[in-house]
Amino acid sequence: MQNNNSVYKLYRTWKTQYVKGSDNSSFVNGSDKSGEKVALSESQGYGMLITMLAAQKNQAAQSDFDKFVVYYKNHTLSEQNHLMAWKQNQLNNEMKTLAENNTNATDGDMDIAYALLMADQKWGSTGNFNYKKIATNILSDLLKHNYNDENELLRVGNWAKNDEKYNNLIRTSDLIPSYFKKIYEVTNDKRWQKIYLKSIKVLKNLSGENKTGLIPDFVFITHNNISSVSPNTFESANDDKYAWNANRVPLRLAFNTSNKELKNINKKMLIFFNQQKSIKAVYSLDGHSANNYSSMAFTAPIAVAAYQQKSEFKNFSNALLEQVDSNDLSNSYYADTLKVLAALMIKNDLK
Repeated sequence: MQNNNSVYKLYRTWKTQYVKGSDNSSFVNGSDKSGEKVALSESQGYGMLITMLAAQKNQAAQSDFDKFVVYYKNHTLSEQNHLMAWKQNQLNNEMKTLAENNTNATDGDMDIAYALLMADQKWGSTGNFNYKKIATNILSDLLKHNYNDENELLRVGNWAKNDEKYNNLIRTSDLIPSYFKKIYEVTNDKRWQKIYLKSIKVLKNLSGENKTGLIPDFVFITHNNISSVSPNTFESANDDKYAWNANRVPLRLAFNTSNKELKNINKKMLIFFNQQKSIKAVYSLDGHSANNYSSMAFTAPIAVAAYQQKSEFKNFSNALLEQVDSNDLSNSYYADTLKVLAALMIKNDLK
């Protein structure tokens, strides 16, 4: 299982630092505070994707993945609702979901479901878990609780369905066309095809609204109308910027697809970032950096996009690869996890 390759060394370092739990159950610690343990459906999804990408190169075992499955199954919203509660806190040495956190976050469940489909493809579903059945249960509940038939996209969470203010709010990093295409092929539910087509349309429209091609964290979508959000609409003063959610879009658009429309959306952003002295954390859509510091949370997804289009961005891609492949971790869960995810995506040739 061991490999001296720097990418796998990086994976093992990340695993030691962030993967917590018991002998039969694993989660990724999403807290940056010393001594604190917090599990997120987002971090669970990343952990499962990372484990599958490592397993493709025989750097992780099926038993490693199954521990993540156990934790997920222990923290669904209910026995009837297979979506994962978005957050658990450590209380008396146990990971518990507080009542106010027993709602889902769409991005976490999408990653969990997709990783389960990857597991089914690699190992089949006749072992300890029926990966495909678990995945399709999640996907069915996403349609039941999160699908907005008015704009043909997924809400940010199941709770938004009954919230007039947020019913039409879209997190742009939830628009993952390669996932939707695969899910439609697996389920044959035409709603996933609608989500696939609509997500590409929205991303193209957002990319075309400015010279940089940068996409904001959130937008409102009513039918076919896209409207901007104001700062502090949902998460932070950066809601209308290319910030800590939209930073994942380039990685999402490069994953497991050769779609020319999606590559063109990334290409426009790559042209912008290639002109910068360095990639900073958070940008206004016109290209002004909001901070003077960098974060691997922003650099790593661009490295993935540049690698996919390395024939046109060779020098840029090589420079970013050096940063992503380094063994240094920042002690920031989000930045370090996106770094490892990006490194393994590249090692797996983006799939």
